[in-house]
Amino acid sequence: MKKKELMKKTKRRIRRSTLFFLILAFMANSFAWFIYSNKVSNSITTGVKSWKITFEQDGNDLEEDVSFEVDSIYPGMDSFQDSIEISNSGEMVAYITYELKSIKIMDEVYTDADYTNDELIEMLQTKYPFKMNFNVDQAEIGIGAKATFAVQLDWPYESGDDALDTYWGKKSYSYQQEHPEEKQIQIVVKITASQKKPQN
Repeated sequence: MKKKELMKKTKRRIRRSTLFFLILAFMANSFAWFIYSNKVSNSITTGVKSWKITFEQDGNDLEEDVSFEVDSIYPGMDSFQDSIEISNSGEMVAYITYELKSIKIMDEVYTDADYTNDELIEMLQTKYPFKMNFNVDQAEIGIGAKATFAVQLDWPYESGDDALDTYWGKKSYSYQQEHPEEKQIQIVVKITASQKKPQN
């Protein structure tokens, strides 16, 4: 009889101690999970700065590739000017770069598949009697600021090279007669806004 009672008491003690350890283990795991989940949620809610750069021409939003078109060219023409407004409405400074993708001057076409950006720009500076210039007034646009990407084409009445003036003047006239609906110059430029400052 005493043996049975002793067994019962021992079982009760074992059950109590087992239950106590189980509760203790559950509490420790719950506390560890709480700390871990708190750390994870804290890292997830770290603020991410917004990035919003818009390109606008004549009130219309544009993509990165922008086309500039000139109806007709001739010696002594009025200076052609066009521009893109770039707005930074994000929360980070933006760095602006550009590269020429293609040049079409009447029936001549040059692309970045065959020429580097520098070669295409040099071509517009040296090959023709007219000169085409590209300019970004602010390569670094601060938060809430704006910049302008501008294109200008000039062909003075006398460029200094009579042979080129005569050749391209005649070619322009002939092209306009044969293709009255077509633009004589089309330049596609890729304007890129980046979070990283470009290397010189």
